[in-house]
Amino acid sequence: MCVQTIGSYKCVCKIGYRSNGYSCIPIKICAEGLDDCSKYSTCTDLTQEGRYKCDCYFGFFGDGKTCTGSRGKRYILLFMKVLVDPTNSRLGMGQIYIVSENTTDVKISTSKLLTKSLKQSIDKKLSMSLNSGKVITISHSVRVNDAIVENKAVMVETSEVTSVFALNHDGYTSDSTLVLPIDRLGVKYVIPSTEPHNKQHSDYNSQLAFGAVHDQTRVMITLKLKRGSIFKYKGKIHRDGDKIIVTLNKYQTFQLSHNGDLTGTLITSSKPVAVFSGNRCNKLNRYGFCSHLVEQIPPMDSLDTTYIVPPHFKRSGTMVRVVSAQTGSTTFSYTTDKSNGTKTLGTFDNFDITVSGKQAVVVDSKRQVLVLSFGLAARRQKNGDPYMTMVPGVNQYVHQYHVPVPQGFEQNYFAIMVQKGSKSALLLDNDSISSKNTVSEASVTVKGQDYVVLTVMVNQGVHRVETKDRSRFGLMIYGHGHDDGYGFAANILGPGKL
Repeated sequence: MCVQTIGSYKCVCKIGYRSNGYSCIPIKICAEGLDDCSKYSTCTDLTQEGRYKCDCYFGFFGDGKTCTGSRGKRYILLFMKVLVDPTNSRLGMGQIYIVSENTTDVKISTSKLLTKSLKQSIDKKLSMSLNSGKVITISHSVRVNDAIVENKAVMVETSEVTSVFALNHDGYTSDSTLVLPIDRLGVKYVIPSTEPHNKQHSDYNSQLAFGAVHDQTRVMITLKLKRGSIFKYKGKIHRDGDKIIVTLNKYQTFQLSHNGDLTGTLITSSKPVAVFSGNRCNKLNRYGFCSHLVEQIPPMDSLDTTYIVPPHFKRSGTMVRVVSAQTGSTTFSYTTDKSNGTKTLGTFDNFDITVSGKQAVVVDSKRQVLVLSFGLAARRQKNGDPYMTMVPGVNQYVHQYHVPVPQGFEQNYFAIMVQKGSKSALLLDNDSISSKNTVSEASVTVKGQDYVVLTVMVNQGVHRVETKDRSRFGLMIYGHGHDDGYGFAANILGPGKL
């Protein structure tokens, strides 16, 4: 452009171009790394005028400048203590499931302070091909112990974006969890667990554990205990509201267990930590046996207010636990096939809703809450004891998932929560979902929007689930074996800047 000056003129490059001293050349925002796209999106230069677009990667949602999801490249996890049957020669093991869309290099590493033999059995490098899954077996010796700082965190690093899940076997019962990427960890968490079936045996204890990503991480545990309940730590008696402070370095872990329910206990830290909770082994009704319960907990700032809880197929029912993540009062409504109600919770309090059969539950809160689903053991059936699953909120849904179905279980299911108008747009492994594989269907209404809750039978292995119209939907995975069961969510992270 020619710009008039006093007694002369000058030449100025148009918007989207810059001068190289001789002429105007186009600015390529993406190619030159000048864009503000999310690190989990693809940047594409559109024209020679500096325009570009950002598209979130597979499995994320957002505008490209902000992308949200539970996928990533770096993870830290731990395996909590479980009940081990001394008569069973198979002492159990941990398993890490990694699922990748692209060719990916994987590195598994642990603390250099671990014993040489244990570290050598865990540390490894491997490669993954397109659209594949890997299962890495972890020695039961890396499980964390109570009330002691240990160097037992496991780091997973991948060259491309992946999804990571963990399964903890104790020899005859299991449970699983989605593993959250390090860049979505937080510094404030509220703990969910369940009331131990038998207070006299530590095998049923509720427990919480956390692992550090950075050195000099100060973690404060503010106990939430029932009136009259006490907690002993380092020879001292602690009661409701008392605080325990632990300092961890990178790769270090810490666990506490209690013969009461730890739900509502608050974890705050000076730097991000990975937090896990559940029960060593618990029995939630009078049927069957106790079962290990575990989930990784999302940070409080990632929680939602509205949830659809699907039923558990071939279970005696579902226990839904709603946990307040707020100080002061939190009011929520809940709706089932047969009833509805409203409940107000106090600071970090919880409330249980138990339903039978194929009923779905809708929870709608005024403030952020944590919602968990427990598949209850079925009478006269040998295919499963209880298991614990985080429920994704409606605002945490994405439109694409790439997930594993674990090995060694007899029946495996996808629970899909999708808007009614997008049911026909669902694809499972690039095909429409067959009515032959759909074993249950329910309808719910959320804030005036009709949803369909599908239960679909699937085989073990890696699966891709998505919608052709890019509408977002929820996905939970669970399964049953002989006196065994597992469950996990495919995404439990709410909107966050990535």
